[in-house]
Amino acid sequence: MKKLKHSKTIIEEILSNGIGWIAGLLSVDLLSHFFAVRSWKNGWGLFSRKTMIDADTFNILEWVLTAILGFIVLVGINRIVKRVIKKKDENNTEKSV
Repeated sequence: MKKLKHSKTIIEEILSNGIGWIAGLLSVDLLSHFFAVRSWKNGWGLFSRKTMIDADTFNILEWVLTAILGFIVLVGINRIVKRVIKKKDENNTEKSV
């Protein structure tokens, strides 16, 4: 029984951390959709229709947005997985009784 409980906890953590990490990566793409950094690719901002910001500001926004969005998704997935596991445990105990 303890092995089953530990394996459920490990699977839950891997799932929530993985989905939170993916959400963090997607937030970086979302950020780059609205902002651009001056570089030779966009003619140092002359040919870009996006809002131009410094590279340092972009990096700070990237880290903050990734951390916040990844954490929010991680907590949400953790709660959903715990509810699903709790429902399965309740169903298994009802069937065994």
